[in-house]
Amino acid sequence: MEPTIHDGERALVPRYETWWVLLRGASWDAGDVVYFRPPGAAPKGWVDRITGGPFLIKRVAAIAGQTVGLERGRLVVDGTVVAEPYLEGAPRTPIGVAARRVPPEHVFVLGDNRAPLASRDSRAFGPVPLAQVAGRAAWVVWPPLRRDADGVWRWNVHRL
Repeated sequence: MEPTIHDGERALVPRYETWWVLLRGASWDAGDVVYFRPPGAAPKGWVDRITGGPFLIKRVAAIAGQTVGLERGRLVVDGTVVAEPYLEGAPRTPIGVAARRVPPEHVFVLGDNRAPLASRDSRAFGPVPLAQVAGRAAWVVWPPLRRDADGVWRWNVHRL
């Protein structure tokens, strides 16, 4: 998910939103950063069973009923190229992905790092069932400080 979330960072996922979505009071929208169990994943060891893993964190690119694809590294939803300001400076793959319709009760997720083979997302395993989405990541909360490219320590807590 770089540059949005860096390796080793932890995000806060408020669970009340998940219940609200399950009760049909809200829905996941394109652009939300969600935490989910990838299709076909099951806890492998005792640590996964305790922590509820394995989980991934990715951005919703399209919701049920929309047609989504990638053309020369650009996200295309329902025939329109989507502006993605959060990808500024991030590597993109020039490879396209054929347009496909997102089935009912599913979302299509993409990682923000679109370099070839850099992100395990819906391009690899297809749309994610809504029942497997555990929540929306709201804030990066750990580590509280991070050193930038200039060697200066800066506050790292930020909203997603």
